[in-house]
Amino acid sequence: MPTCKPIQRPGRPRSNQSREAILNSALELLDQEGFAALSIEAIAARAGVGKATVYRWWKHKAEIVMEAFLAKVQPELDFPPGEPFEDALRNQLLRVTRIFSSKMGPVIGTVIGAGQSEPELLRDFYKNWIEPRRAQARKMLQEAVDRGELRDDIPPDIILDLLYGAMYFRLLIRKDRIDRAFAEAVANVVMDGSIRNQKASKRSKVPSLA
Repeated sequence: MPTCKPIQRPGRPRSNQSREAILNSALELLDQEGFAALSIEAIAARAGVGKATVYRWWKHKAEIVMEAFLAKVQPELDFPPGEPFEDALRNQLLRVTRIFSSKMGPVIGTVIGAGQSEPELLRDFYKNWIEPRRAQARKMLQEAVDRGELRDDIPPDIILDLLYGAMYFRLLIRKDRIDRAFAEAVANVVMDGSIRNQKASKRSKVPSLA
């Protein structure tokens, strides 16, 4: 008599569901209580799993926070291949603007702030959030320099610091609006100073941002 195979129910495996529940719980608690008050116990309780399940995948809460954050925002941040470098930078800057001005903005601020006393968290933030896209952008800008489209006396890293440093300043220090007008103004100023002979620049009037 043939053996009956178990019915495959639709839906995600339980391990994936538990993992997602843990990541979502970490972000929710981070938003409510801040990083310092966050605990593995609280995350596990909110997600409806045991602490052992959490420790199966992560060593400490910083790793959970970083993975949860990246899972939410990473798909939006890669540079699409084949796009002209100025369009690629402007469009990616606008995507970062949307993230910074959303509920994820305070999460980023919390992660960076907690990283001042949790060096491992800050290292993970740079390694997993900043450097992958920065490496893409650095390569793209160097190719533009090689083609003669960008000035060769400004290192690509300086251009990136100018573009994205302004965003982080508003997020962490000034705590002012981060919107499309601000992103476009920053891009205009940086691109006008970087593009060779300014021929390729899409400069428009810079609005008052005081």
